[in-house]
Amino acid sequence: GEGNEGCFVSRRWWGFKLGTGDDTILPANSRIFLQCTGRLLNLNGVIFYSTKNNDPTGFGPEPLVITTGRGEVLPGLEEGLVGMKRGGVRRIIVPQELAYNGFPDLEPRVSRPEDRRALDSVVKNPRRDGAILFDVSVERIK
Repeated sequence: GEGNEGCFVSRRWWGFKLGTGDDTILPANSRIFLQCTGRLLNLNGVIFYSTKNNDPTGFGPEPLVITTGRGEVLPGLEEGLVGMKRGGVRRIIVPQELAYNGFPDLEPRVSRPEDRRALDSVVKNPRRDGAILFDVSVERIK
């Protein structure tokens, strides 16, 4: 409908930059290289995940690499990625039932202990909303 672009039932995303190229992320079999930051909305936007921290070689952050349609990534995040192009930037809000509350073992996986504690303090507390805000940018699509 008009004015509803980007709004799903109970899910929301905002596109900041459309991106270029012929390849568009599809609901299945798109291999995506992303830079991604995750924030805990219930903890005033504390960052608990960032590909910027994933820099084992010192030559820059390694992207998160996922393939759509395989159950690798949080469903609410995957749904927000569909339709993006290379160079695209989106802010995606994932409700808790489509984030770690329902899918604790999916990507983006949290590796640093302090980040895991922050995430657990929200996800494992039934009085807190586990909604997540992800800022994503697409580096490549295969």
